[in-house]
Amino acid sequence: MRRRFGSARTSNAADTPRPYRISYITVKAYTASWPPCGPVQQPARPFTLRRRMERVYGLGGTSVGAYRLWDCLGHGSCTAVYRASTADAECAVKLVDRRLSESGALSARLVRERAIIDTIGHDGILPIRDAVRVEDITAVAMPLQTAASVRDLLAQGPMDPELAWSILTQVAESLQLAHERGLVYRVLKPANILVGQDGRTYLAEFGVTGQRLGQLALATPEFQLTAAQYLAPEQIEGRELDYRTDIYALGVLAFELATGTPLQGTAAPAEVVRATLHHPTPSANARNPNLPREVDGVFARALARDPADRHRSVWELIDQLVDPPDVAAAQPPRPATAKIAFAPLPDLDVANVECLLEEILDADFASCVRFAREVAAERWPHVVALAGLERYLREIPAEQGQRVPEVLTLSRLADAFDVVHGQDAPSALSRWGGLVARHWLRSIQEKPPWIAGPPTGRLVDLLSVFVAALDRVRGEELHAWKQVNKQLFRVVHMQNLTAVGRRRPVEACDFWRGAYEAALEWAGLAGDWLVAEVECGCVTGTYDCVFTMVRATR
Repeated sequence: MRRRFGSARTSNAADTPRPYRISYITVKAYTASWPPCGPVQQPARPFTLRRRMERVYGLGGTSVGAYRLWDCLGHGSCTAVYRASTADAECAVKLVDRRLSESGALSARLVRERAIIDTIGHDGILPIRDAVRVEDITAVAMPLQTAASVRDLLAQGPMDPELAWSILTQVAESLQLAHERGLVYRVLKPANILVGQDGRTYLAEFGVTGQRLGQLALATPEFQLTAAQYLAPEQIEGRELDYRTDIYALGVLAFELATGTPLQGTAAPAEVVRATLHHPTPSANARNPNLPREVDGVFARALARDPADRHRSVWELIDQLVDPPDVAAAQPPRPATAKIAFAPLPDLDVANVECLLEEILDADFASCVRFAREVAAERWPHVVALAGLERYLREIPAEQGQRVPEVLTLSRLADAFDVVHGQDAPSALSRWGGLVARHWLRSIQEKPPWIAGPPTGRLVDLLSVFVAALDRVRGEELHAWKQVNKQLFRVVHMQNLTAVGRRRPVEACDFWRGAYEAALEWAGLAGDWLVAEVECGCVTGTYDCVFTMVRATR
């Protein structure tokens, strides 16, 4: 039986000094527990780091560009966040001193990334409204949110494991959407993760940081760094950052939520960053014995010093936290696959059929394309070229909460997988279906089986949940299941997704075989039932498919 994630969580929050008790968004809590920030009245002295700090956190009542600054809601050595206002609205403004950004590079990057963030249109990422440079200070305007931060929640004591998992998976979803568009969050830490009263999670201050944080913390003993634990080695060393930097920070967050303790303890920032560079990853199981021993290997990979050794995506990290691999049986990472030269590709055998039920939610269509690209990897340019979907070579379909007529598009993608992957097509399609199914199931219950267990541990409950998810995706009741006897269940897909319009001489719905196998794994039933397709609509021409689940013999 799997053990609960973080169920025996311990916390030293009451014994640990926390100079930054609240985040800038908890305005009411701030007024009760944080003294107002203001200029330090001391005799004239040389221009030290402390005096430079006053440049950014002693500006209440003044203006920076078009923004009138009011309360200072929190600060570090080279940054401060204010409640601010313009002629027509209130907002939050973060000031960044030139020590973190010695030129206009930060504001220029934020302006570029703001337009990309706007195209994501995801509520979990708070937008950057403006980024300007005034003299030697960068000012970044953001929405002013009234919500608790994860740092605030951790300061209150042990966090409910279900809330912790919900936060972690929502953060992963936001990061994945950003990574698909080439963005790196850079500043993932508890103070920047906001949690509303409805449990929805938001990422604040997207990308608002310079490249010198770790170097300053190492070189300057008085430098205040509120979340040194979350800096990846490449940030400390000032190297180039990419999406794997965020995977590192997500691993740190998962470690803290799972064990109830900071990754590197409560040492000073300079000691923390040195430990990041030179010490092995601490054992999560040693700090919380309720965690599976195998989870230590997952954290060791996520927190690897070399980005190439980390997980390939945030969802791969999440999936391994749900079902940690057996370290003893794990194989070393495969070397990068050499570029494959493809012969000219034939036309696809997908008929342009009349289909009244050809719509799918745009968010679900986008997830199908996203995971298809992940599975195809270096073959993706050939897949989209063959399917006539070059527009998705680098972009993912928009998500606007609408239904879109893209059912045949998914059939063309499935056929393109068949052609491009050749003899590897069944396994590629199965993996694609598995990733999509896990994503759909997360939208229903955002926690893994080893936290809460499957709905009741019985296949009938899993099929009820999964079939409801499929009907939601299609917007019609197109799926049904029946228990034939204690050993056999049958599931029917009418106008089956990835089958409509396709004609094949043999069963070809490997996508759904992988989807059902992933669903069984999600419910903790992977070894109990075997999945098979017994009637394929691609063969019969009806596009209706039948699958069976047969109890495995012991």
